[in-house]
Amino acid sequence: MSKLLIVLALSGCVTKGRNFPTDVSWIKKEQTRQQDVLMLLGRPFMVGSSAGITTWSYGFYHYRVVGPSYVKELKFFWNNDKTVRDYSFQSSFPNDFAKAGLRKVKPRSAHQRR
Repeated sequence: MSKLLIVLALSGCVTKGRNFPTDVSWIKKEQTRQQDVLMLLGRPFMVGSSAGITTWSYGFYHYRVVGPSYVKELKFFWNNDKTVRDYSFQSSFPNDFAKAGLRKVKPRSAHQRR
């Protein structure tokens, strides 16, 4: 029985945050408002400040004990009038690499690098 528990623990995964669409074409600087973002994405995963600029972050983190882990993040930087000053999207999910015209390459092992 204890071997089964170890195998289950090693094959598990942890997900944090909420998944969100990776299409960010709807975001328009100086036009998209905080209310628009709240309506489409819900409450942010984190809030903060960058050099005095209010920030909201949305994140989806999928960690695996065995196999690849993936992360995607969308960060908003807000103007005082609550419109988007700037934003940043990053992802390590394979489908987002494919949309960018890239193929995610598996890292080579230390043995293969020699």
